[in-house]
Amino acid sequence: MSPENLTLPRRPKAVRLFPGDLDAFFAVELERAEARGRAEALAGTGKLMDQAAARLDAARAEAEAELSSFATRFAEEVARQILHIELDKGTHAIETMVRETLGRSGMGRGSCVVHVHPSDAAALGAVTFRSGTTIEADSGVARGSVQISTPQGLLVRDVDLCIRHAAERIHEHMRERAATKLSAEAPAVTDQGGAEPDA
Repeated sequence: MSPENLTLPRRPKAVRLFPGDLDAFFAVELERAEARGRAEALAGTGKLMDQAAARLDAARAEAEAELSSFATRFAEEVARQILHIELDKGTHAIETMVRETLGRSGMGRGSCVVHVHPSDAAALGAVTFRSGTTIEADSGVARGSVQISTPQGLLVRDVDLCIRHAAERIHEHMRERAATKLSAEAPAVTDQGGAEPDA
């Protein structure tokens, strides 16, 4: 290779000597550019994958919450339909319902008036309750529901309300389970500094 004069349009800030011809220089530079491009593409792909995974996790959590809510509403409606079928057939245990409600009233042996649907009152006609308890037919009370009038006030046991409260408790339990599951699945944060944990 013979020395040649090279005329530059402006004074260079730095000079790098490269052995070989211009084609070899371009081949090496092309290889370096391709390597940089691959590294940048992989870094960008990694970020896109992380973003996609985060969106997928958020969508999964939202879907689980919606599924939990739907399942609870569905179960509530199924229970309501089954109960109403039993009420229509007259196979519900109205005596047990009245006795449980009386037990929860805190009245003890005090006198009270138990308001029930007229068909439930007819079914309770032959049942003996404690003295001071009067069964009264009340068309304003739904079948299977019980209302107890006491000197302290009115105690209401509404069948649909009982189902709704049970469904709310189930839904709350399912949300707590889902939250516990998500926190258990969350990746543990580790100390990157390499320091020993305090004993």
